[in-house]
Amino acid sequence: MTEPPAAPPDDTWPVADEPTVVSTRDTVVGAPPPEPVGPPPPDRRIGAGMLLALGALALIAIGLVIAYLLSQRNDKQTTTVVVTTPPAAAAKVSVPRLIGLQEQVALDRLSQAGLQPKEVFKPTDKPRRTVVDQKPKEATQVAKGSQVTLVIDSAAATGSSTTTSATTTNDTTTTTSTSETTTTAATTATTPATPANATVPDVSGQAEQAAVTSFATAGVLASLVFVPSQDPLGTVVQQAKPSGTSVPYHAHVQLNLSRGPGEKPDVSVPDAVGQTLTQAVSTMNGAGLRLIFVKLPVTSAAQVGKIAQQSPLAGGKAPRNAQVLVFLGVKPS
Repeated sequence: MTEPPAAPPDDTWPVADEPTVVSTRDTVVGAPPPEPVGPPPPDRRIGAGMLLALGALALIAIGLVIAYLLSQRNDKQTTTVVVTTPPAAAAKVSVPRLIGLQEQVALDRLSQAGLQPKEVFKPTDKPRRTVVDQKPKEATQVAKGSQVTLVIDSAAATGSSTTTSATTTNDTTTTTSTSETTTTAATTATTPATPANATVPDVSGQAEQAAVTSFATAGVLASLVFVPSQDPLGTVVQQAKPSGTSVPYHAHVQLNLSRGPGEKPDVSVPDAVGQTLTQAVSTMNGAGLRLIFVKLPVTSAAQVGKIAQQSPLAGGKAPRNAQVLVFLGVKPS
């Protein structure tokens, strides 16, 4: 006997075309989330690090490309920025008062102030070899090493102007009369006339004593200044006037002498003017200095056999063991 077909269920099942709705009351609060379907997502921390690295590389690449493009945009235009440090301001010194001083004294004053002399000679009514004018004027502030022009009295060729003991030379013609018993006429003997001018010799590179002697033979008086140099002590580094220059007879011309290699202490030059040669030697040796001398004709009998001048001047500075030049007064020949 055939059984009748089963009756359909009371609930209506959804068909494929109908959506499945899950109401909110079917969700349990606090329950674990549903299991994900498919492979797990990538590790976010690793992915972020890689992204940062890739970003940095990309920025570097972009910078290189921009630099290349800029360099290729105009390879003929290059801008160079040079940063320079402004030079230190030159040291300023005050020009000393020189008018009225004797030539050698003025030269030494300039040397002590760190200034260079330029001498101009002309006849005036002032004492012979006296500074009658200067440029720049006293108290002017100038850079160290600047040149100062000195106008110095050269006197007339006959030497009729007044002289002082500091730079006295025999510029007058001395006449003596002698009588002979065998004749009634008097004969007159005169000393050779003093030259009006002298020519500066070339003494560059010479030792001090040889240079001073060459100057004296030519009728030029040396004025000594010691300057830094690696040449042996006392070597002539520079002369103020080039060889062949014409100057008044017995004018002072500055010689720059080497202080010698290495550091040498300065000593104060003592005063030997008015001393005998023996006394002057003892004076200089006592100060740690040596002495050289040349003879200088003088008109004052009191100066004969005595030191009439010296260079450097008393109170000036010289390196220990340097030679100080003195001028020994002698009778005119």
